[in-house]
Amino acid sequence: MTIGIFSAARAARAAVAVRSEGAAPSVERLTGQDMQALKDRAKALFIIDVVSHATGIPAAEILSSSRNHAGAARARQVAMYLAYITYQWPLARIGAAFKRDRTTAGHACRLIEDLRDDRRFDLELDKLEACLKNAPEPLAIVC
Repeated sequence: MTIGIFSAARAARAAVAVRSEGAAPSVERLTGQDMQALKDRAKALFIIDVVSHATGIPAAEILSSSRNHAGAARARQVAMYLAYITYQWPLARIGAAFKRDRTTAGHACRLIEDLRDDRRFDLELDKLEACLKNAPEPLAIVC
């Protein structure tokens, strides 16, 4: 099961509602930093969807905090690396978007960079990078 782009947007809006239990806040009350964090999370979910599609590993497994499934962990590392390369995010931003520590993001980026020595793996990552770079920016339409 993958989380679609529109599901990610709905999840981001739901996170706003859940995070601010009590008084019903409006989107206008969110700080710029909160909005950026939501946009980063939506992009991270999009990257995870792309990696999920390419690897056949369900997005739910990639998002899991468990380290029991090596394939899911590798897919998560690939997703973090793609955020680093495609969007040129600093490691702390990647960690926050993927709900991991910045050192985990750094480890993932170093590991995947080393794996790029394998020509086949490198070609597959090039395809995923191109896919993400050519993806349109999210529309500013609230559904």
